Amino acid sequence: MKNRIFLSAIVALAAVGMWSCTQNSGGGATDVANQSLKEAINNSADQVSTAMNDISSSDGYKVITSGNSNLKSADASVSDDEMFSDSITLADVAGVYEYQDSVLNEMHWGYSSYMYNHFKMTADTSLFIIKLPEKLALHHPEYCFYKTKQDTDSLGNNFVITTSKYKYKYAYPGGLNYSLGSDIAVSDTAVGNLDIEWSMNGMHRHPYNYASTFTFASGYAVSMQAERTDTTKLYDYNLSDGDQTIYDEMVKWSKDTGADTYTKVHSLTIGDVQIVHTRTAGSDSLEVYKGGELQQNATVTVVDNNSSENDSDAEYTTFCNKYRDYQITFDDSTTVLLSDLLGPTRDTMSQLFTSMHEMKFATHLVNYIAWNVYFRDKMKMEDN
Repeated sequence: MKNRIFLSAIVALAAVGMWSCTQNSGGGATDVANQSLKEAINNSADQVSTAMNDISSSDGYKVITSGNSNLKSADASVSDDEMFSDSITLADVAGVYEYQDSVLNEMHWGYSSYMYNHFKMTADTSLFIIKLPEKLALHHPEYCFYKTKQDTDSLGNNFVITTSKYKYKYAYPGGLNYSLGSDIAVSDTAVGNLDIEWSMNGMHRHPYNYASTFTFASGYAVSMQAERTDTTKLYDYNLSDGDQTIYDEMVKWSKDTGADTYTKVHSLTIGDVQIVHTRTAGSDSLEVYKGGELQQNATVTVVDNNSSENDSDAEYTTFCNKYRDYQITFDDSTTVLLSDLLGPTRDTMSQLFTSMHEMKFATHLVNYIAWNVYFRDKMKMEDN
């Protein structure tokens, strides 16, 4: 998985050659140097909207955003589930498992923790392959672990998750080492690939390192990365088409405990345009670049910035999550709000990136089925 953390905005801006051209809507190359800032930002916004329209109409988008809103997020799912303290590898759960409406058996831990087994092993393999109805996978994952309230026998197992990488090592209350790599198909048609790397150490989740990428069948890829330590917080959201970055937003907050000062860098890249906001205790600079070159005759201001000046909650100060907006004033004195350029596309982006962090599909479907298989086999061995 590519590491998309930008530890220094200045380093990223130094690679001017990378900005020399971009792809236009017809597939040919466009010389960025010959475009005005206004043309570049409009073309870049169109690229983002085109990509998001394609993504939001795909089965892959349904996978990423699936899951009941009442389910716990990824953080809470791990840190609150004491009964799942264990170490599970791909070899422990390898096989083909198919959903069936009837309950094979019921498993208990203690007095109140339980899970029903609806998955029957139908074949041997070195992979972990799950087959279940699409309706359950995307809309009612809870039916996979409890007695169903409606008949699901008539539903075909047309949703297939093929996992080739799986590692779950968790020690309550806060030590986690986790990897997941799964290909997803619906009715024999490839939907996309999900890859997650995740680790944390300690009750307060410091240090914490999380990275997830979903690559759609169309070639678009969306990723989210988060890192936290006692003195830093970093979040990065990325949308790409192959090797081309269409959208990237990074916010990094860091604190110098010795001097008791902080630095916050917020970088937003949309196609060939980049906005960089750097703030320290004594300074505040906001600059806009086109093709890696500072636009001396243009200005950019932050609109509706609700974060406090020393806000360390970096995740909740981003444009894509709708906590801030940018107004750009061009050299002809006209202005535009970035949110107006993207319109409803930003709402879709917000849902997409939030889901990439919560990743309920992995934490409430793949993991629970893996735990189901693992603990069922473990209980059989203990009984023997």
